[in-house]
Amino acid sequence: MPTIEEMLRKKLLRIQAAVWVLFYIFLLLYAVQKWENPIYGFWSVTIAIVTYLIAVYGNAAWLIPRYYQANRRPLYFIFSALFVAILVAVRMYAENQVLLPLHLTFYNWTLPHFSFVFITNFLAFVFGALLRITIDYVYLLRKQEEMRNQQLASELNLLKAQVQPHFLFNTLNNIYYLAYTKNERTAEVVARLSDIMRYFVDEAPKERVPLLTEIDFLENYIELEQIRMLHKAAVIFDRNSTNDALIIPPMLLIPLVENIFKHGVDKSVEQNDVVITLEQQDGYLHFTTKNSHYDHECRSKGGVGLTNLRKRLTLLYGNDFTLNTEKTAHCFTATLKFPVAL
Repeated sequence: MPTIEEMLRKKLLRIQAAVWVLFYIFLLLYAVQKWENPIYGFWSVTIAIVTYLIAVYGNAAWLIPRYYQANRRPLYFIFSALFVAILVAVRMYAENQVLLPLHLTFYNWTLPHFSFVFITNFLAFVFGALLRITIDYVYLLRKQEEMRNQQLASELNLLKAQVQPHFLFNTLNNIYYLAYTKNERTAEVVARLSDIMRYFVDEAPKERVPLLTEIDFLENYIELEQIRMLHKAAVIFDRNSTNDALIIPPMLLIPLVENIFKHGVDKSVEQNDVVITLEQQDGYLHFTTKNSHYDHECRSKGGVGLTNLRKRLTLLYGNDFTLNTEKTAHCFTATLKFPVAL
């Protein structure tokens, strides 16, 4: 499969070929009307175009890369002068041999003939320098874009990787608590942790995953957290307004749910109300979590998880997302909105 650089090179070549063909056709249409015999118009344009091509690409593809860009600039100017002089002489000779019979004065090594050939070929030579600058600039922009993409991918992978230790630390705390209290559900928690680890290995490294996969992950996590609570929270998970086939980046939703059980609910009281809503609207996925909270610490801006989430969203969507938290007397609400596609 061709690389991006190869595709860009082919695209630039196609553009240049199209420009040269159009330029040749326009000159030819003009020249065949200028000459009494159209064949001489054809030869005059063909000779000129061939020398223009040599002037442009001799400078752009050979002289500039080999001498000017290699910091051998004195040699560049010397060889450029020789190159243009030889090219002018070759074109004048070709035109003298082919076109002289119809223009005894102009093409017979006259000053007007030399001036016309020199000026037009020198302009083509200068155009070669401009072409080299343009091509280098296009490749530079492509390189910068690739570097930015690589940097963004690295940052995203780093932020994504930070979620896993953070999440596993909390889960291992749950298992430790159950093992310490010799709870009979310890084995069940370990089994669910195994499912979650499988998600980390198989799904988390991907750029996009089906929404249903992410929902299953959330439900596993909620069930795992419920196991260690003395009284299960009353969790309502409304996701009827979504298409499970939607594709989203992995682990964007879990920080809000994790925040509920880490900073919101009180595991020692009987009544903990949690409402989670997931809906698709106007090309965006809306994810809302509401939970009752008590007088213990509840970070209105979230902890490491939400800080990490905001960074990931910025890298993924720029400013095209919403992440808000709101704390009232007895309720903590977090809302997340970001664009989605099938």
